[in-house]
Amino acid sequence: MAFDKKFSWLLLAGLLLQNSMAFSPVAASAANKEGSLTLDCPVINTSAMVIHKPDCNQSNGSITGITVTSSGTKKIYTWHNTENDVIAHTLDLTNIPSGFYTLEVSDNSDCGASVFTTRIFVGNANAITIDDSADSIIDESCNSNGAITGIVVNGAATIEWHNTGTGKTVSTSTSSADLINVPAGTYQLFAYNPTCQLTSKIYTVSQQFQVPRIIDSKIVEPTCAEGGSITISLNVQPGQPQLTFSVVDDFGSEVANGVIFGTNPNPVIPLTDIFGGTYSFIVKNDKGCGATLGTFTVDNAGIVISKTLSSVVNDRCNQHLGFVIPVYTGSSQNGKTNVPQFFWTDLATKQVISQQKVLADVGAGTYEFKIIDYYGCVAIDTFTVLNVSPSLVPPKAAGTTLCLPGMINITVTNADTAGTFKLYASATDTVALEENATGVFYRQVNKTTDFYITRHHADCESARTKVTETVVADVNIPNAFTPNNDGVNDTWNLAGIEKFPGADISVYSRTGQLVFHSVNYAITFNGNYGGSQLPGGVYYYLIDLKQPICFGKISGSLTIIR
Repeated sequence: MAFDKKFSWLLLAGLLLQNSMAFSPVAASAANKEGSLTLDCPVINTSAMVIHKPDCNQSNGSITGITVTSSGTKKIYTWHNTENDVIAHTLDLTNIPSGFYTLEVSDNSDCGASVFTTRIFVGNANAITIDDSADSIIDESCNSNGAITGIVVNGAATIEWHNTGTGKTVSTSTSSADLINVPAGTYQLFAYNPTCQLTSKIYTVSQQFQVPRIIDSKIVEPTCAEGGSITISLNVQPGQPQLTFSVVDDFGSEVANGVIFGTNPNPVIPLTDIFGGTYSFIVKNDKGCGATLGTFTVDNAGIVISKTLSSVVNDRCNQHLGFVIPVYTGSSQNGKTNVPQFFWTDLATKQVISQQKVLADVGAGTYEFKIIDYYGCVAIDTFTVLNVSPSLVPPKAAGTTLCLPGMINITVTNADTAGTFKLYASATDTVALEENATGVFYRQVNKTTDFYITRHHADCESARTKVTETVVADVNIPNAFTPNNDGVNDTWNLAGIEKFPGADISVYSRTGQLVFHSVNYAITFNGNYGGSQLPGGVYYYLIDLKQPICFGKISGSLTIIR
């Protein structure tokens, strides 16, 4: 009996602990009628507990630092999650996501029940919150002016709005969650930070403009004698303001327009004198908001021009090398092929320039192609030929350095046989100084001068290459003078020679006799030698400027005119 009583009191103590000591870190005790019995249960201490928050949507959180005191020789740890599932049997709980967790401890002591901690909450690190309690939707009234406002997002580095219908991102921000100036559609907010993402509910921006609905339509194809027609039946929402409609062809030209009155909920719009093409039916309200209700394709009678299958070859360098090869389908009757007439009109001059099927040897422009078949059916379309200017490789040439003014040559080093080369005096001149096919230019330069060269082919021209010809000594050396004492050109005037101290100047007769010599040109040459006039004729000079860059002496001829 003593064993049975002791077992009963242990069972009772366990039940009392489960009912009164659950989620408590303290031990429990109970007494029986035969004496006092103490149950020494484990003690859980959470005072030094450390909670490491997991990254958003990750399982890298932990609960550590809890200590357990027990008189038993074996302790059993059991961790429960929010759903009370058992997830671990270690004292430290690691690799957990955000949620609520409870530690259960039991041992092999006389304590007959487990003890529990209170529920421990582990939150996310870098968490994002979306508060939509004050959200507001503004429907589109016209021209994409819908909006979604009032949403507050915290913890996000990037806020994006996506159009769920198109899958495209329509707005990106780092702070504001307001979406403004959008058309009618469905939208969803996406909030991001480096470790977290959160999405909002889907919002619908509606259109205040209640677009009419096409409930029926009828197309009568044109014949060769007269145009066809399109009849459109509409359903208009009650209370709509006065609406207007327009019909636009596939060239963007308006072919019809009118008014739709709100008093008639089911108006019928007849469009007459319609020829082959695709037509868009557009309705607008009093604020100018428009919607295309439908497109209608009307076939040409008898003959149709296909622009998509036709070929256009553009002109090059304004050489009139462009051409157009049209493709069309024609009618046939009684086994006879329809043989049409062709008319090509230059729309710039309004002149018919060809009556052949293929338009050849034309420059840039827009040309109307008109076909009249055997039965009088007409098809008209336009084709545009562009001028394509291929990029020409600019010429390469290097400048030279002269000691004195003289003749230079500019040589293009990447010359070829295609086209010519032009030499210009400036970067903006429109008239060239010279043009040739060799790329070699000879020019007299009296001072440092910039030239510009281009490669030219047909009407195409390359970019201009700058070539600088440098003249070190700006000295003017005349090749003649008239020492007749008339006060004009009586001496050999070497303008600028004074810039070169020590310059040595000598003049010789045709037989090699020295007839004049001067250093620094202190005495100008007046055509005399030994006190007598030299006879008229050709003489020769040697000038040494005493400059390192001017190698040797400068020579030339000088004529004395009597």
